[in-house]
Amino acid sequence: MATFLDITGIQGFSSLFVFVFVWVVIYAGLGITKVLGDHKGINALLGFFVALFTLFSPVIVDTIQFISPWIAVVLLFGVFATAGFRYLGGSDEHSLGNLKLVTVVLLILIVTVGFLAKLREGVKAPGEEGGDDDFSKPLNVLLHPRILGAIVLMIIAIFTIVLLAGKQYM
Repeated sequence: MATFLDITGIQGFSSLFVFVFVWVVIYAGLGITKVLGDHKGINALLGFFVALFTLFSPVIVDTIQFISPWIAVVLLFGVFATAGFRYLGGSDEHSLGNLKLVTVVLLILIVTVGFLAKLREGVKAPGEEGGDDDFSKPLNVLLHPRILGAIVLMIIAIFTIVLLAGKQYM
């Protein structure tokens, strides 16, 4: 029985969503940074070609499909935090700058962890059935869950110290 909640048909359009997502991100990034100047046509064309080449790599497509819900959650959190901050009377650009910094750090962390998680699916962990117990390979050590957890904790500790110190180092 078909209901309005049945969204399994959208899976066929997932490559199109990835294409549009990459195109928009590249176009917006080039427009904000003005690396190529104010040439909107060149920015759109470069974004189009990067998005087109992205579709040729199944690892990148799977990674973007995996991390896009997390990116949406972080961006929504940023919008609601900014609106709440402004609603409570805040207009300090320093605090909004910290919020932007935290958002950018979270986005970079999500992309990194998402890519490493998809990369890890292809590599069996040591001790798993059919896994590689050879710790002399850097990929086996780097992608071990304990190492990844320690890296995430160190990154959180570094940014906590930087933000609590009250100085803008970044």
